[in-house]
Amino acid sequence: MSSKRRSKYQLILKNDNKNSFQHVIQCLVEICNHNYYQAGQCAHIVHNNGRCCIYIGWKDKVEEIYDILHAEGLNLELLKHVGR
Repeated sequence: MSSKRRSKYQLILKNDNKNSFQHVIQCLVEICNHNYYQAGQCAHIVHNNGRCCIYIGWKDKVEEIYDILHAEGLNLELLKHVGR
């Protein structure tokens, strides 16, 4: 029996000049299941560094979250995850 290894993907939130901290935090809490503190930290990392990984998972789930966050106006990038 061969076992097919599924690849994980990561969702990167990128900085923009149109979304407020509160909107970003609310989206991360409601859509990505971050707690408020984690969502706030991600928002500050994006603000200071230009990008932050906000979610890692199987491609179909990451694409689903991407679509929802993109519809909320967030600037995102989907990448194949390198690591465990």
